[in-house]
Amino acid sequence: MLKTFELTLSLPENEKANYSMGSIMHGALMEMLPRELGEVLHQQEMRPYSQSIAWDSLRQKAIWRICTLSDGIETAFLQNLNEGKNLLLHKKGYNAVIERAVCLQQTSFKELADAAFEGDVPSHVGLKFITPTAFKQAGGYVFFPDGRLILQNLLLRWNALCDFMKIEEDNLADKLSGGFIMTRYHLLSTPFSLEGRYLTGFEGQAHFHLGGNDAVRRLVALLISFAPFSGIGIKTALGMGAVEKII
Repeated sequence: MLKTFELTLSLPENEKANYSMGSIMHGALMEMLPRELGEVLHQQEMRPYSQSIAWDSLRQKAIWRICTLSDGIETAFLQNLNEGKNLLLHKKGYNAVIERAVCLQQTSFKELADAAFEGDVPSHVGLKFITPTAFKQAGGYVFFPDGRLILQNLLLRWNALCDFMKIEEDNLADKLSGGFIMTRYHLLSTPFSLEGRYLTGFEGQAHFHLGGNDAVRRLVALLISFAPFSGIGIKTALGMGAVEKII
């Protein structure tokens, strides 16, 4: 199953969360796992989870979202993330308390595929980039929502993590991106602090037209529906690339 969990965290007085704390939260996650599993996950290029943290100004709470893309990783994480648990954030020098933990949504690879191939096909889709998003290309970084890079990244994640159906064809990202045209955007370039260095990413909203034949549009719609669970771009396990689908 693919699931999105939202954990409400209580921080010490006058402390607030920001998305650059994603790497700290990832460290807290890894400390909960058996060493052998942590080593296996560290070696995987496409990890079966994504996570991010943000500050909810209305509730005055830190909101930690964890998306799991396999039953095994869900069990490994969630058995250690109970309400009332104290999380020691070493680099911050304080504890965060889990006040509430809920599953916001769940589905499966098959259900995503069934919805994409059997339902109506949208002509437009939007993405909200919640935390800084960027791509690695030709040894450098790209911090703009390039359609081909978005689809290529999602294809790699789907094929690495899905044991139900592979989406493989030569130059498929090129073929799909021809019908995935950005029509408008409202974006900001933003820094993401990662272990003493800064990466530049983008956040905000981008809207795309879905063109091409029926098969192309359905494949693109499938990948976009998958994106909120997998994240998009680099460092999604460390808090970057968190996205929501906009209807």
